[in-house]
Amino acid sequence: MLRSKSFLTCFVICAVPLLLLAALNYWNGTRSVNNTANTMVEDDLRSFNAGIDEMLRDEGSALLKLAVTPDLQRVGSDPSLRKSVHASLKSAWDFGLFQSLALFDHNRKLLWLSTNTQQLEIWDATLDNAVRSTVPQPDDRAWTAQGNVLFDRPVGNGADAGIEFSVPIHNENGLGNEGAIVAVVNLKRLFATTARALESSGNRTSSSPVILVRDSSGSVVYQSEPPWHGSGATASAPTPRLNVTIAATRYTAPFMSAARFWGVAGFILALGLAFLSALLLDQHVRRRSRGMAQVTEDLSAIAKGEWDRRIVLQSSDDARAIADNINTMTERLRAQIAREEESRQFESFVRISAMLTHDLKNAIEGLSLTVSNMERHFDNEQFRIDAMKGLTNACDKLKALVNRLSRPVSSLSGEHRRPTKTDLVPIINRVVAMTAEPTRGRHTIQTKLPANLYALADPARVEEVMENLILNAIEAMHLTSGTLTVEGGYDANGTVIICVCDTGPGMSRTFIENRLFRPFSTTKKHGIGLGLYTCREVIRASGGSIEVQSVEGAGTTFRVVLPSVPNDRRN
Repeated sequence: MLRSKSFLTCFVICAVPLLLLAALNYWNGTRSVNNTANTMVEDDLRSFNAGIDEMLRDEGSALLKLAVTPDLQRVGSDPSLRKSVHASLKSAWDFGLFQSLALFDHNRKLLWLSTNTQQLEIWDATLDNAVRSTVPQPDDRAWTAQGNVLFDRPVGNGADAGIEFSVPIHNENGLGNEGAIVAVVNLKRLFATTARALESSGNRTSSSPVILVRDSSGSVVYQSEPPWHGSGATASAPTPRLNVTIAATRYTAPFMSAARFWGVAGFILALGLAFLSALLLDQHVRRRSRGMAQVTEDLSAIAKGEWDRRIVLQSSDDARAIADNINTMTERLRAQIAREEESRQFESFVRISAMLTHDLKNAIEGLSLTVSNMERHFDNEQFRIDAMKGLTNACDKLKALVNRLSRPVSSLSGEHRRPTKTDLVPIINRVVAMTAEPTRGRHTIQTKLPANLYALADPARVEEVMENLILNAIEAMHLTSGTLTVEGGYDANGTVIICVCDTGPGMSRTFIENRLFRPFSTTKKHGIGLGLYTCREVIRASGGSIEVQSVEGAGTTFRVVLPSVPNDRRN
């Protein structure tokens, strides 16, 4: 089915332009036939009219020569010349195209008459009315004309249509009018003779012209017998001298049949070429489709992770260039992936090192505060008790860091323990005592906490968050004395809120929007930039959030929101 569809598509693609070309050739052939036929009938019409003019000219010349013969000029006064005149007139009749020929004397008396039905020597006889009605009458101009001239005019209609010639007869000195010769040329006979002459002229093809002549009333004067019937080309023109319209027609069936034959042959040839071209194109498409199918299959495998897959095609395949480019690309991707894997491993190492360094830094800072205050408050028993607790906590944190180093996967992934019901007040007090109390001599420390504050959180990680926020607040006020405020409670919805406020220099809005909570972003000279980032991740892992409000020159407040424990579980 796929092959048949492919072949059909190729056949249509190849056949359409070839068939259009064949149709154009067919149309051009038929148009050429019509143009040739139109040219031929126009030539036929001109030749036919020229033949008519030539024959009429010959007939007129014969009458003019007859009118100047001495016997004819003196026949009216010398009856002895009638025999020779009869012979001359009969010769003109026999060799002419006349349907009637008559001789008149100077008194307009009929002397001699010849028609299609009778030939009479009238001379002194009296004509009956039947004969008199067939006698043509001379043109009035013939009785007054000077010189040897010819007058013609159309007479009759339909099959009896003709052209009448009138020639005056003068005496020997040319001064007196001795009579007139009147002849009527039969147009039907004239046209038939001209048509035969046209056919015998040698300017003929397999199709002969059909001549049709009509008079002014539309009656048919002459029509040649058509050799066949069918459509053809026609040319017509009026002939005012004869008072008729002549039309020449050539039937184009013989020419058109040849044009149609070659036109059909062109269509057949076009279909044959289209079939052969479609076969070749279909084979080419199928070879290319096989190559593209192989490329598609191998690309799918590569997309699924088979990076070692190579696309192997023959050198003659059109898709070979594509396959080579894909192979080159996959090799580069494999190298790039390997480099990125090494980069990720190194980045992971750097990240865990930075996180552990940050935790170590916080633990060391707590120990440093304790040690720095030990000389002044060592005699204070309560201080020694708190210092021992702080040292113990610091040791526990360092041990926890060592444990995290022994579990690099869990440390790197940032996994957190599942939040549990936790009272945050003891944790906050412990962090304040460890980190903030040692600075009380320089800063004012305020805590506003309820008796207990239960939340769903990881106690150890929440303690790290509080320690980080309080240390950041103390470090923000290192240039001048300030006030640190730690307060907690529930909002109207029962959610746990913890706020850590300082009166340090504050932060700009640009810094908060673009750098705060971003890893490795810090304003401290010796900071790592992971503290607030870690705080946010810890709080989010517990299902809470951390917010910040800061005014440059006035201080900063970090607001930690944690999910609370239902009342029944708190009790």
